[in-house]
Amino acid sequence: MEKNDGLAWEENGVAYMEGRIYVPNNKELREEILKEHHNPADIRHLGQHKMLELLKRTYWWPGLKEDIKRYVQGCFKCQQSKVQHQRKAGELHLLEIPQGPWQEITIDIIRLLPKSNGMDTIVVIVDRFTKMIRLKAAMTNVSSEGIAKIYRDDIWKLHGIPRKILSDRGPQFTSKFMEEFTKALGTKR
Repeated sequence: MEKNDGLAWEENGVAYMEGRIYVPNNKELREEILKEHHNPADIRHLGQHKMLELLKRTYWWPGLKEDIKRYVQGCFKCQQSKVQHQRKAGELHLLEIPQGPWQEITIDIIRLLPKSNGMDTIVVIVDRFTKMIRLKAAMTNVSSEGIAKIYRDDIWKLHGIPRKILSDRGPQFTSKFMEEFTKALGTKR
């Protein structure tokens, strides 16, 4: 028996690491071990956490946890019988059709684009009635104040103040945007 530092040693031609069998970087061997510990009838498709617990008792290799996760996510039976731990989503409701142009708008931000003239973000403002799109280049760190100034300078002078703003950034963003927009106009809310 040959020991190096107490963590790794070799015994009878088998390498050990931290008291477990070290599995060399052999894809087929590692896949076989994963298959044997996931698919047999007496084990019945363990999830990644239980499978990791089971394998860690006997085997060790770098990236074991990631390999188990990949293997379980690639298992068709596991994905079919996967339990959802989220609450069921509420019913979707259709949005009402706006009564006229620029009464309801959507605001979205597309970030981390290749830089052009120092800008790497696009602010997208769409009129829900006409589907007219206004695009404005900005920086990644654009705030609701920056978007309010963009709206004031490029949209408001042409189309006025919208009655409703939709954004996937949540009601806090819309509220902050309107607060900053009224400040930019010099009015009080």
